[in-house]
Amino acid sequence: MLLLAPSTAHAAHGLDLGFFDGVYREDSATRDLWLDRTVAVDANFVRLEIGWPAPDTATRPPSFNARDPSDTHYDFARADAAIVAASSRGLQVLAGFTGAPRWADGAGRPASVTPGTWKPSPKALEEYGAALARRYSGSFPDPARPGQFLPKVKAFQVWNEPNLSKYLNPQWKGKRTAAPAIYRAMLTAFYRGVKSVSTSPLVVSAGTAPFGDAQAGGKRIMPARFVREMLCLRSKRGRLATSTCPAPARFDVLAHHPYSVGRPRRKALNTDDVSIPDIGKLTRVLRFAERKKRALPHKRHPMWVTETSYDSNPPDPHGVALATQARWLEEAFYLLWRQGIDTITWFQVRDQMPIPTYDATNQSGVFFNGGASKPSAVAFRFPFVAERAGANRLRVWGRSPQAGNVTIERFRAGTWRTVRSLPVQRNATFLVRIAAAPRPDRLRARVAGETSLTWTQR
Repeated sequence: MLLLAPSTAHAAHGLDLGFFDGVYREDSATRDLWLDRTVAVDANFVRLEIGWPAPDTATRPPSFNARDPSDTHYDFARADAAIVAASSRGLQVLAGFTGAPRWADGAGRPASVTPGTWKPSPKALEEYGAALARRYSGSFPDPARPGQFLPKVKAFQVWNEPNLSKYLNPQWKGKRTAAPAIYRAMLTAFYRGVKSVSTSPLVVSAGTAPFGDAQAGGKRIMPARFVREMLCLRSKRGRLATSTCPAPARFDVLAHHPYSVGRPRRKALNTDDVSIPDIGKLTRVLRFAERKKRALPHKRHPMWVTETSYDSNPPDPHGVALATQARWLEEAFYLLWRQGIDTITWFQVRDQMPIPTYDATNQSGVFFNGGASKPSAVAFRFPFVAERAGANRLRVWGRSPQAGNVTIERFRAGTWRTVRSLPVQRNATFLVRIAAAPRPDRLRARVAGETSLTWTQR
């Protein structure tokens, strides 16, 4: 990560923004409408849940060639349509899946455990990785569009929140963790399958959930501990050390879901939980693992945030005010960017309907379910943040939705006055320092006819 000295005008590393939303898997008219709105708020990519569209039978079909994406046992029609629709709008695709067909579960699944979550077969994951890499290589014929090819997918993500028993089992074996080793084998096998076809697509680890249980034997594992043990490391009195590891994890990107309880700057209570300001807990582990060759291949692995959000009120009576949701979205983006994150997925683009209740659904969209935009839609397209950088200075950050000259303005004596102007490229971030003014200080940014929300620094 490269932060600029106070005398420089703009920052060097950018920020890709996207959405994860089930709406992209709905009927074509609904999907296309919301993909257009996704583009309108200047997202770069979408995270698509494409599933594992193989026969969900108790035993594997004997004639099934799982490495062949054209095998008739597969049904990729829904995934193809969503990927084509997103790609045609210039959106990059992060294609993910969670849950195995029943035949790919490990032996001995208890009746109480959800099928598809019990010790999924690494061999099956390797085969599926090869099939996905072939199908979405950019050179595979599109069955629905004769004479055309399916788009190339930028990245594949293996599973969702594997530190929760909702998605992966068993989490524990007595007082010892089980899920990190299970997931390490899954991730490495999938990576092997993808890279056997092409080195081009990125393999992204499952985003870990932000919170776990404090005691052994629960239904979840704290994310820092999960990642540590997935990477064959241990913590001894706060110091990292290696563990025996005959087959280290292989992946290109490490992902996490840093939800926060309360405002974005609020740290997680427990040592191994990871909220928005705590990303360093994971990057420290990752960099140590790289040095000790416990994170392969031997290179620097970026970290992505593949899910985070806040619900708003309205419509959710338990959410935060609309203006607060917008401000916290901007601040979350800034804090994650400051910690080296260059790819963030917001959950979700539109609110869900409160069926059966608000508590069981999510109202974290930047649009209401009916299509009206929230203030957070402006914040997503043109995030802008100011913070104290000493007694008499402010640090001002943003991401420009357009190329041109960004002007930073301050409201004084009833009018907006330019404080700073700097050239930017589209989707480039900028970071500058300006003189502070008496509090409260109202600031905003403008570029090519667009204006950010006003940021009030108190």
